[in-house]
Amino acid sequence: MAMSFSRESWIWYICALGMIIARLLARRILFRSLKGLQVDDWIMGLFVTVSYTTLVVVSNRWLKAGSNLEPPNFDFGALTAGQLSQRTYGSKMMIVTEQMQISVIWSCKACLLVMYYRLTRTALRNENVAIKVLSIYVALGYMVMQILYFAVWCRPFPEYYRVPTNFPQCNTLVHHRITKAVFNISSDLVMLCIALQMLIRSTLPWKKKLVLCGIFSLGIFVIAAAALNSYYSFWHPYRDTWMFWYVRESSMAIIVANIPFTWTILRELFEVGDFNESAQPWTFHPHARTANVGIHSNNRTISSRPRTYEPPIDSCRSKSTQSMTLVGSMSPQVENVGAPAQKSTMEDIGVETQAVRFHDFACSPSCSNDVEPGDACNRL
Repeated sequence: MAMSFSRESWIWYICALGMIIARLLARRILFRSLKGLQVDDWIMGLFVTVSYTTLVVVSNRWLKAGSNLEPPNFDFGALTAGQLSQRTYGSKMMIVTEQMQISVIWSCKACLLVMYYRLTRTALRNENVAIKVLSIYVALGYMVMQILYFAVWCRPFPEYYRVPTNFPQCNTLVHHRITKAVFNISSDLVMLCIALQMLIRSTLPWKKKLVLCGIFSLGIFVIAAAALNSYYSFWHPYRDTWMFWYVRESSMAIIVANIPFTWTILRELFEVGDFNESAQPWTFHPHARTANVGIHSNNRTISSRPRTYEPPIDSCRSKSTQSMTLVGSMSPQVENVGAPAQKSTMEDIGVETQAVRFHDFACSPSCSNDVEPGDACNRL
């Protein structure tokens, strides 16, 4: 027996919202303060949550109220004035549903692009340029799609909620959905290819590469949901099947965009070790925790010496003195391993701060003036 749309949509809602909450809790644990949350965290925690909640609520109301989305041979003349008014309301809810679904999908794309930008900005120059170009493509696609929706496909605009409408493009939205499918699926495919090839080229062991490839390959399910959404929208526009795929695609996009950030929660709850013995699986940063332990050890052995503070080497080092060890990460050259112990010491408060900054795309707030532009200290 098929599950009703209302029940399925709210099950998806609980799963997706739970993933957003897990991401925010993980980031709160990592940065030890809400002030440490970054731009993509706020986009996900506020804008995506509001848009997704509106999508689920309004889509359920639209299915109950009905709309002008009926086959051409449907007899609207048999409806009462109250029923026509209700369908007009439902048609307006259909506009809101469409806009909220677009907002959720494109906001998740933006959050993923911000994450990939942080991974590639210090070492992978070609991939970083590709991410910037893809970001421009995603932004242009959004603007073109919205301009066509509001100003071209259905004129005048009130035809979108007129019962019955005089133009099939105002209720079936076929041209609009073709445009959306092209920009949506193509950008997801490019993003997935960039992520997978970065992981394959990394120096991680193959077992860990496969795990990470599996995590990022969840984007395939988002692409599949978008393709099925487009199929049912094009070939069965007068059924409500496409609405199921609207919610499924949006929910999967939220889950995929947030799941890489949940490792901190798993580590705290189940006491699992760091993915790469030191760094979280999505950060690809140097061995911050290992370095942190060594710093405490040095502090104990030379406690009688005056303590000095050295800025984090990975955040403020010139590109010429770093080498890539993992995807999008930089590590100190081997020559720095034998540096004097006093150069590794710092104040106790600085140790904790540095441990946080090395993880989860965080970087130190200031750098020396001689750092080349484009280093890890450039912030969004």
